[in-house]
Amino acid sequence: MKQDIRHLFRDDDASGKQLPDNHRQEFYDKLKASRPRRESKINTSYLIRVAALIVVFLGLTFTIFKTIDNRSTQIVESSSMETQIEAIEKEYLASIDVEWQNFLAVANDQRLVSRYKDKLDDLDADYKEISKQFKTDTNNIFVIESLVENLQTRLQLLKDIQEHINVLNQKTEQYETINI
Repeated sequence: MKQDIRHLFRDDDASGKQLPDNHRQEFYDKLKASRPRRESKINTSYLIRVAALIVVFLGLTFTIFKTIDNRSTQIVESSSMETQIEAIEKEYLASIDVEWQNFLAVANDQRLVSRYKDKLDDLDADYKEISKQFKTDTNNIFVIESLVENLQTRLQLLKDIQEHINVLNQKTEQYETINI
């Protein structure tokens, strides 16, 4: 029974037939249909969860950096305002000290000195209280105005005292001049 396969096809009636024109397309379609479907190794719900986590992470990161940037800007603004207020405070306190020393040099009456010392101590206690409020709320303009107003009041009080003493001294000199 050993035969050459070529001889078998020569004698066969099917060898002379023509294939239909769409034979190739039908063959490919049947081949695709018979091939087993490959399932995706990656689960789509898993991909959606990962994508959602990435979006949430990026959103939180952006929010945190934006918050940090705003805080650093506020800190810089607050520190520059605090620096300016400290400079004003030093200037006023230096002027107050100079006026107080001038008052002590001219004043003869210890009761007058102690009375004005008490008034200045009260103003100083108020100033310390306002300073505490300022440290808790540095952006409150009313607190800042209160600080400056307190310092101005103390300075004006000392200048008024100084002026009053100068007037009294002038009157005393006039009486001495008249008596001589």
